[in-house]
Amino acid sequence: MSIKLTWEDLIVDNFDQKEVESWLLNWDGILNGRFSPLFMTKFGDWFLRRPNGTTEMLDIIDGNLSVVAQTPEEFQQHMNDPAWQEDFLLSLVVYGFHEKGIIPRDGQCYGFAPHPALVGKIDNDTVMLMDIAVWQSICAQTLTSNA
Repeated sequence: MSIKLTWEDLIVDNFDQKEVESWLLNWDGILNGRFSPLFMTKFGDWFLRRPNGTTEMLDIIDGNLSVVAQTPEEFQQHMNDPAWQEDFLLSLVVYGFHEKGIIPRDGQCYGFAPHPALVGKIDNDTVMLMDIAVWQSICAQTLTSNA
């Protein structure tokens, strides 16, 4: 049986405004200025749109905020590129987790224990399903205490 991934398998974009505000509050020290959240990956990374049209990614494993597209059109092109999906949405990793039956439900995402910042690498064998709010908090606290 072959697995076919959908956008719902790769991203979280069906959150309500209060949820997203509380999740992003964890990142107040990194996120400055105005932005609108586009979506979160199933690993908790955020894609945010700035008023000038740029799209930024907040990587919650290392705490980096970086521009991934200068315009909404450029970002849309990226989203339709399978290689980009592998790099930024980790589509092949998600596929492997689905093959093993590790599939987040609503309100969940993939997390790792221990946090990759504590061991210096991402180890897919340590993946676990976590509540989004808990994983966001763990990542922010880990990166703040390690800084």
